[in-house]
Amino acid sequence: MKNLKKHFITTFVIGAVLIFGVVILINMIFDNINIGRFDLTANQIYNISPSVNKVLSKLDAPIELTYYVSSSEKMPTKWKNLERDVIDKLKELKMASSGKLTYTVFDPSAEEEKEAFEEEKEKEQGEEKDIIDSGQKPKITRKKIAERLYERGVIPFGVQSAERDEFAVKRVYSSIVLSYLDRKEDVIQEVRPETFGSLEYEVMSRIFKLISNKRPKIGFYPSQPEIPPQYRQYYQQTPPDMYDFAVKMLKESGYDVTRTNIKKDDPIPADIQTMLVMLDQPLEERQLYEIDKLIHDGVRVIMAAQQYNYQFPPARQSPGEFDVQGMPTRLNINSLTKNYGFEVDTKMFMDKSTAYIQIPVYQTRNMGMFQVREQRYQPVTKPVIIKITAENINTDLSISNKISEIFYMYGNRLLVHEEIMKENNVSSQTLFTSSNFSWTREGIGYGPIDVTPPAPEDVLKRQPFGIIVEGKFKPKYVEQNIPKWRTEPGATEDEEEPELPSEIIGEAKENKLIVTGCSNMFKNDVLRSVGSHKALLLNCVDALTLGDDLINIRSKNIVARRIKATSSIGKTMSKAFVVWFPALIFIFVGIALTVKRKVK
Repeated sequence: MKNLKKHFITTFVIGAVLIFGVVILINMIFDNINIGRFDLTANQIYNISPSVNKVLSKLDAPIELTYYVSSSEKMPTKWKNLERDVIDKLKELKMASSGKLTYTVFDPSAEEEKEAFEEEKEKEQGEEKDIIDSGQKPKITRKKIAERLYERGVIPFGVQSAERDEFAVKRVYSSIVLSYLDRKEDVIQEVRPETFGSLEYEVMSRIFKLISNKRPKIGFYPSQPEIPPQYRQYYQQTPPDMYDFAVKMLKESGYDVTRTNIKKDDPIPADIQTMLVMLDQPLEERQLYEIDKLIHDGVRVIMAAQQYNYQFPPARQSPGEFDVQGMPTRLNINSLTKNYGFEVDTKMFMDKSTAYIQIPVYQTRNMGMFQVREQRYQPVTKPVIIKITAENINTDLSISNKISEIFYMYGNRLLVHEEIMKENNVSSQTLFTSSNFSWTREGIGYGPIDVTPPAPEDVLKRQPFGIIVEGKFKPKYVEQNIPKWRTEPGATEDEEEPELPSEIIGEAKENKLIVTGCSNMFKNDVLRSVGSHKALLLNCVDALTLGDDLINIRSKNIVARRIKATSSIGKTMSKAFVVWFPALIFIFVGIALTVKRKVK
């Protein structure tokens, strides 16, 4: 009996040691072999896109990424896995680059704590040391660490933390610095859990800019606002610049932005890769020609055109309510874009999916013998204040994938003429659409507008609001003379231009256009307050300017799957199931047992 027991123990120990050794041996063999990873998430947020390999293959020299991050112990609960997820993503990028991309992880807060501990220790011991000792490197203090990181664009930021019964704001680091050759470093200043899905796109777009020999150059229309000649007698001062924030944001993102009013003395800049055209007023014939020539020559164009704006005066018949009055911008861009296969609808567009705006309302209140005029803000919701939700945004393209919502302020739908596009071998993809309950009204100029919902047969479903169009675009201004610039007041006959033939000749180059029927969403007041609009504008510029491969690098976000509201029928069936199903089971089991006994 003892021999059997001894033999069992010996066999068990030898087997366990052998299995342990085999596991270690297998681990050593496969340690440096990449067998891939299995991503079972719905949006494949942890796998890199196929186009990443193409982008990284363009690197002429190694690129270094430094991830400055606070330790997980100092992070809020929601942030504790961030460092691990980012490092995993950087590992995959490193393997995809075949060694051309390297990364390091640095914890600035640990260095600051180490320095603080040493300073405290020196104070306790009463030691006084010079900042620089003979034969010794300068001492790196916490202040110097912070200054050095600040110079690189690495700045700690506050994060809300709620743990147990404590609510506080923690100061953390989470930034990535990209260094390539002797070029200026680029920085992703805030890497957050909620933006982790876009990290791959952020890194690759910055690598694109670093490997370029020069800063990407883009044009922006309009430049400083001008008063049309027919209205100059009514204006006392120049209108405000509504797009200066958009231009500032593009410059901060590494673009060389040149603004233009497309005039004789202010032409479209040469050697640009992309042109942004924000339209809320009619263009001259010569300006249309210049845009047509630009597209024919292969310069990418982002076009946002506003057909209407609206005012919301108090309703005369219904106190506390507001009317809607239309103000047409009288755009004429359709005379050009019809040749390309699309146009901005001239009808007013309305949608059941709406947002609200705050409108100032003034009221007079009596205070003794005085009257005080007070201002308050009244929330107003009208069908022209359109809100595009995530379900109506195309998630298959990086341009629109990480956009959660868009405030389509007084925008119009786009009319896509499939027959013209097919005839010219031009294709289009929709970026975002209206909801399944939208409608149009005829444009009537200034005056009150009927905003009541339409009859069921007039309801429109998912009308295109934003599209990307690809192909060779058929120009309008061919085999004719170049339109003349507008004659400025006071010009003499000697200054008039001669008749010149159109410079649009030969076959058009392959090109891409991004078009939307709303320019208000890129103006200062909206762009400053809505983060998704900033992302949309930068995505459009990145996709067209930095290369075709970026369009295929999707921004993969974790989707929040919310439980939908249960219908009344569903609630009734759920209650019936909970109440009656167990009872029915017992009844059927009882009947079955009774029948079985009787059979026996």
